[in-house]
Amino acid sequence: MPTNLYVAWQNQATRAWHTVARLSRTQTGYELVFTRGVTSLLTIPSDLFRMDVRERYSSDELFPLFKNRLLSRSRADFAKIARWLNVMGSEDEFDLLSKFGLIPGTDSLLVYPEPDVISGTYGLDFFVHGIRQMHKEARELCGTLRIGQRLLPLLDVQNPVDPNAVAIRCVDQPVLVGYVPTFYSTDFRQLLSQPRLAAKAQLTVVRFNEDAPDQLKLLCRFACAVPQGFRALNSEAHEPVTDEAA
Repeated sequence: MPTNLYVAWQNQATRAWHTVARLSRTQTGYELVFTRGVTSLLTIPSDLFRMDVRERYSSDELFPLFKNRLLSRSRADFAKIARWLNVMGSEDEFDLLSKFGLIPGTDSLLVYPEPDVISGTYGLDFFVHGIRQMHKEARELCGTLRIGQRLLPLLDVQNPVDPNAVAIRCVDQPVLVGYVPTFYSTDFRQLLSQPRLAAKAQLTVVRFNEDAPDQLKLLCRFACAVPQGFRALNSEAHEPVTDEAA
């Protein structure tokens, strides 16, 4: 399970996601620190969090902003949504947040987990983004995908929104079904740009949720060997803000 979760804010005008904070699980509780992704967003992060983006915050319990993103286990739809997210529902709060946080809130915030890098292998479960913007044929095709079915990642080198964008298509049909979430695209591009690693990388279907909203329809798993010294989410947007940098 992850040690760090990251918070992204979506600009509703451009649909672009910006990573703005990191929540860490510590031996005594939790630590919240803002990341350098806030530097181009003026007062938006401080207005959303009501915190000083230059400070580190510690707490014995989950901060209210995150606790409020967890559904009560007594809700009638808890079991259904847990099934969409591929969790049992009995996990601790932090682990549940790593899944329930993937549901975008009315505040345009989303919480996503850092990938696992274990024994030289990068591992990540993620929901495919952009299904709503795909052609109707692609949306219908998603409904035919089977658990364990292989998909193909494609480097979208001329994407006007994200230069690191990675599209996803089916193996047997040249149809795009969506995109890798932009906050993981730099990792994917770094790994898939190396032919030796890309040749053995695996992108497979974990589940398709017919009755879920588009952002929770298609859950996939990506596994790929990493080179020595590789660091997941190694970008400026994920680096903590320091007083000097601020």
